[in-house]
Formats: sequence, structure tokens, C-alpha cells
Amino acid sequence: MLLIPPLASSDRIVRPWRQLLLCAMAVLVASCLPGGEAWAQTPPTTAADYARRPMLSDFNVAPSNRHAAFLLVNDKGRQVAGVIDLEKPSDVKVVAAYADANVTSVRWINDRRLVYEAYQPGALIDPGGAGTFAVDLDGERRQQLISWVNNNESTGTHIRSRVLTYGWHVWRSWDGRGDDVLAYRNVPSGIGDRAGRQLVRLDSIHGTYRNLSFDQPPFADTWGFDAQGELRLIGATRNGREKLFLRASGQSEWAEIEDEAELSDRPLQPLYIEGDGTVIVLSRRGRDTLAMHTYDPKSRVLGADALAAASSYDIGTDFETDGQARLVVGVHLQADRLRSVWFDEGLVAAQRTVDEALPKDRFNRLLCGNCLSAQRFVVRSSSDRISAEYFVYDRQKRSLVRIGTERPWLPEASQGRRTFHRVAARDGLSLPVVITHPSGRETDKNLPAVVLVHGGPWVRGTDLSWSDEAQFLASRGYRVLEVDFRGSTGLGSKHFQAGWKQWGLSMQDDLADAVGWAVKEGWVDAGRVCIAGSSYGGYAALMGPIRHPGTYRCAASYAGVTDLMLMFSGSSTDVSLQHRKYSYPTLLGDPKADAERLRQTSPLHRVADIKVPVLVAQGSLDRRVTKEHADTFESAARAAGVDIERVTYADEAHSWFEERNHTDYLQRIEKLLARTLKASR
Repeated sequence: MLLIPPLASSDRIVRPWRQLLLCAMAVLVASCLPGGEAWAQTPPTTAADYARRPMLSDFNVAPSNRHAAFLLVNDKGRQVAGVIDLEKPSDVKVVAAYADANVTSVRWINDRRLVYEAYQPGALIDPGGAGTFAVDLDGERRQQLISWVNNNESTGTHIRSRVLTYGWHVWRSWDGRGDDVLAYRNVPSGIGDRAGRQLVRLDSIHGTYRNLSFDQPPFADTWGFDAQGELRLIGATRNGREKLFLRASGQSEWAEIEDEAELSDRPLQPLYIEGDGTVIVLSRRGRDTLAMHTYDPKSRVLGADALAAASSYDIGTDFETDGQARLVVGVHLQADRLRSVWFDEGLVAAQRTVDEALPKDRFNRLLCGNCLSAQRFVVRSSSDRISAEYFVYDRQKRSLVRIGTERPWLPEASQGRRTFHRVAARDGLSLPVVITHPSGRETDKNLPAVVLVHGGPWVRGTDLSWSDEAQFLASRGYRVLEVDFRGSTGLGSKHFQAGWKQWGLSMQDDLADAVGWAVKEGWVDAGRVCIAGSSYGGYAALMGPIRHPGTYRCAASYAGVTDLMLMFSGSSTDVSLQHRKYSYPTLLGDPKADAERLRQTSPLHRVADIKVPVLVAQGSLDRRVTKEHADTFESAARAAGVDIERVTYADEAHSWFEERNHTDYLQRIEKLLARTLKASR
């Protein structure tokens, strides 16, 4: 399949979207359908409402803060890229649209040029069915940079196209220097694993590129450039070690300045090189949580005082820079809710003004290009009951103009309130727990409940932001518990390391302890609780009735791990050999020394202990948790007499790509819960 030329200037595409966007952007009209019907008059929410992709998303602002690019869904159901002038945000220009593909990301190269990605729908991409392109904000000078083909030779010739092939990815712009971007590809090793990355500087107008990797240290995978655009820092991860290399300005030799165990508290994570050469890093040296520090690579000394730190949460990599001033100006933090920390008083004042103008329960993120000089910002305003609403804030006029809402078909009043709690596990570890309450029933006691387990598991779970599956379940009358169990990241080293080698053990106990707490608080009916999740969450759902019989009345798993030994030996997995060899033995267990424990904590080998109905769903194209997990578990479950419902989605991978499949899965969970918990609505 080949991507057809965009139809950005066609009335057939632009005119319907202009009508729809003006409807969504109306300042005084909350939301509306293309046909003009008010959403307030629609019937109760459905599973499809929660599986549906947002109407507007992925806003980002040009360096000069004059324009914003974003993704929107057109009247044909295709995701396209649009641009607005922040002085008149109701005037939308569609710059990339395809009849047979979705635009999945759009970013600025400079003030007049953008780079975007387009993919044919679904999890399986045909040769040529995806690509990366650059285009001017007026829709002109379109250039394909990358195509999903393995070879760019013209048929029957040795003429090569300048378009890069499958495996290349655009990393970011060249810091506003002309029309160039930085792109990389994973360099394969002789055994099919990654042996570092190749970095190039790519001209987005002509497609020519310059290799920047010919003299890099081996296994390089991260890079740091100074204010002059010179490559000065390189990070490399190999054999369980993280190394950092420095090169002096104008020199060719690289010096190794850091070498630490990958899973220790010692590695530094470089973020940015400021204009005066100051290196900004993340570090947890001397503390439990990651903090932002300055770092002198010559003396190898970390700044004594953190630029940003939190006692219970890690500072992450979501930070703001100003390209003109060449400074880090702020950082965004995922705590109990999303928060922004600004290092400039003008930005602090802008944040305060916006926060005071919008409802008190909102988190308002300021989106800007060069933030220090910005007169206008795009504001992404969200809460527990609204995924996002967008505004333009003019700080000179102190005005807010509404752009639109991500999901206008889900009225804010129809969504459940979410509350944050700290719950003590049986060993005293503090567990963050978010509860989603059915709308209008926040104070009701002893409701049926679902424990919704996040995937990963070595990621941060949840906060007070809106959640599609939690809100869907709450809309059906269930109180939903989401737990950042031990092993979750973003909560400090102690919380993370407490989960090492604890799959099916104390990680599972944390979930049951949260249920026990909620029962004592009167939130949950102890006899009406189910457990559900995807990926690791699917594993935990299947282990729930095994580890804690009597706690759960049913379990639902999508893409769940069922045999822990397959995590090491699966031949078609996309998990790297490096990770399986050097990280899994520490995080999960040693496949030889811990073989019996891994077997005893595998749902496949404990399936006879499951005495409740289970739903097992799997995508046939999943390479992270392969179909073998679901197939072998289903066979064992049927042999053991388990009440099991199995569904296979032929066109899904590890995540949801097709809205109809996600809708179907939510409907199946709804039926399972109704059968086992009999919730009242």
C-alpha cells in the first residue's frame, strides 16, 4: 500500500472540518455534533465512547509562539494534522490528510516547517504503508523523509532514493537551525539485537543527510548537543552498565566520565546542555527520588542543590527549554496529579493567572515554543472528569479563548470523581491508590468494585488525570481501584526495588491490601470485587484469584503474561536480548536459580487454583506478550475446568489499534462483571 498525496487544500477535506472545528471551538457552546445535536441530549455513554480516539490532541507550539500544530479527526474518521494561528485560533489549516492513513504525530522543525508521521490504520503495516514527512505550514514543499520499505533502490536499477528506509526515526529538530532534523536508526548486532544507534543530520527540504556517528563510542544510544550544535555528550548502555562520554569542543576524542550499574542508584541521565555549557541531568545520588541537578562533566561533580525535587515522586524527563535563551525553564511532574514547576517568575505568574481563571479542579499545562518570550500559550486544561480542553491564553491581554475539547461526546458531568489516597501495605510500604467513583455516587458505601492493574510493571501507574477504562467501569456502577504497587517507577528507588523478584508475591499482596483497606473504609463490598488489567496488569488479574482466593469474584486479562519462563525464552518477542540477559534476572528472577519460584508464580502452572470466571483476550500480532501465552493458558484452563471466555483479535498487537476491538473487549468485561457482581446503576 502506498500513501496517496495529502488533500490538505481540497474543499472536500477542509470544508467539513472547518464546520466541525468551529462547532468544537465555539466559546459559548459546550460541544456539538456535526449535525448540530447537543451532546447533553445523547443517551448514556457506551463502550464505544471510551474506546474512541480524541477529536483534538497532541498540540504543540512553534518556536515563535505564533502558530500551533495539532491532530484532529476529520468527518471520514481519519486523523489529520492541522495548524492554527494563535491570534485567530478558529481558522484551521489542514496541512496533512490521507484517505488511507492516519497522521499520528506532528512537530515543529522551525517557525515555518513541520515534520509528521502517517501510518495506515491497524497494527500490521504493509510495505510503504507508513512514512515520515516534512511540510511547510502552508502545506507546500512536502518532502518524504522516511518510508517503511526495506530497500530504496528503484526496481531494476541501482538508483537509490534519498528517502530513508524502515527502522529510521526522526528524533527532534536541529534546535531551530534551518530546516534540518536529527534522525536515528537502531544498528542490529550479529544476533539480531541492537548494537547502538546511528545518528544523522537530515535536510528536511532535500532529503540529504550527514552521518554524525562515524567516531562515536560503541553502543551509543543518547546524545547531547551544545549551544553551537556540536555533539558533546554521549550515553551508552551495554551489558548492564550505563556509560557517559564527553568530548571537548572542537576535539575528536571521547573520554569516558561515568560507568555505573544500570539498575543502581548511581547512573546520571543527561537532559540538556545550556548555553553556558552547564549540563542538566537527573540523579538520585544521595536521595531516594530522582531530582534535577546541574552537572560539571569536567570535574564530574553534581550540583549540591537540586533544581527540582520532590520527596515522594521522581522528577522525570518531561521538561521545558527555551531555544533562544538556551535554558531549561521548567519541568512537569506526575505526582498525585500533574503539576508544573517553572524556573522563571514570568512563567510562574502566567501559570497562576491561568489557574485562577479556570475551574479549581483543573491541571493547566502551558504549551509554548520559546517560553520566556511567549505572549500567547496554548493551555491544555484537564481534570479527573475531562481528558483535556484547550485554550489560547494571551498574557498581555490576560484573555482565554477556547479552542475545543478532546472528547465532547463525554460531558464532564457524566464522568466519575477520582480521589487520591495513601494506603499502607502489610509491610508498611506506602501505596498510592486512586479511586474512581461512579458519577453522583461518590459517597455511596459498599459498592461493587474492580481493581484495575496498570501494565509495565516498571512504569508509573496513575494519578488524578482522566482515565478511559476506569471511567467506563465507573459509568457501569463500579468503584474502580488503581494501585501503584511496589515495582512501579516514578515513586523513588525504595518503592521500585521493593518489587524486584516479587511478581505474584508482594506485588500481588499490595493489590489485595488496597482492597482490604477500601472494604474497611466502607467504599467497597468485600463480596463483590473483580480484577482486570492488560500486559502485566493481565498477569496480575490472572494471579489475583490464585494468590488471594476469595478476594476476587472474576478476572479479565488482555495481553497478559501467563508463563514467566517465556519472558526469557520466547523466540518471537520484541524484548531485547540485552534486557532479558541483564535486567530480567534482577527485576523478575534468574531463569535457573529462581526457576521453581517463577513456575509457582506463573498463572499457567497454577491454573487449577482459579475458581472464578475469567476472560482472556489476546492480539494475534502481539510481539511483546506473544499469543503462545494465551493459547497454552486456555488449554490448561479448559482441562482444569475453569470457567474461561477466550477471545482473539486477529488484527491487534500489544496495544489497541482498532476502536471496534477495544469496544468489544470493554463490552465483554461489562458482561462478565454484570454476571459475577450484579452492580446496580
